[in-house]
Amino acid sequence: MKILYGVQGTGNGHITRARAMAAAFRPYGLHVDYLFSGRPKHNYFDMQEFGAWRCRPGLTFRSDNGKIDYSQTAIKNRYWTFAKDVWSLDLSPYDLVIKDFEPISAWAGRVRGKTVISMGHQPAFDYSVPVAGADLRSRLVMKLFAPGNIRIGMHWDSFGAPLLPPLIDLNCSDATTTPRKLLVYLPFEDQETVRRVVAELR
Repeated sequence: MKILYGVQGTGNGHITRARAMAAAFRPYGLHVDYLFSGRPKHNYFDMQEFGAWRCRPGLTFRSDNGKIDYSQTAIKNRYWTFAKDVWSLDLSPYDLVIKDFEPISAWAGRVRGKTVISMGHQPAFDYSVPVAGADLRSRLVMKLFAPGNIRIGMHWDSFGAPLLPPLIDLNCSDATTTPRKLLVYLPFEDQETVRRVVAELR
């Protein structure tokens, strides 16, 4: 089986999940090609796991103080480039498209009638999970930004819905060996605010 795996590269969470998936694919001898979008290629790091991976601009979100800035997101994205990438992506060699909030592979699969498995946190919001500040815009983003006809949601709790727990890389050797260390992954928050809050936890 030959798979195209699309990964949203704006942050590192989707990439971390893709690393865990790459390790899980390996014993089965599957041929998996990886497509990343959302940031320039030179800003990716530790990508050896993905072989001859490809990179496209794709679509990404602009944020302000931890919240999506919808007006800047609408202005800054390169929609013509995105449309060209969707239409030029050759899916004929692939039996299946899997994507983790990556819009080029998702839309290319949709317009070509391919099976697209959408996996990650975003499909969890198809169900009645707790949300804060959800509105029509955010619901449309979750549904239309990177659509898939099979949707596998992941969340920290199932909330009574058919959701999987988050995928993590269990090969992190030093993650639990050093006491008094705190890992904070909030790259889109104001960093001075994050430092101030974390300082109170010491």
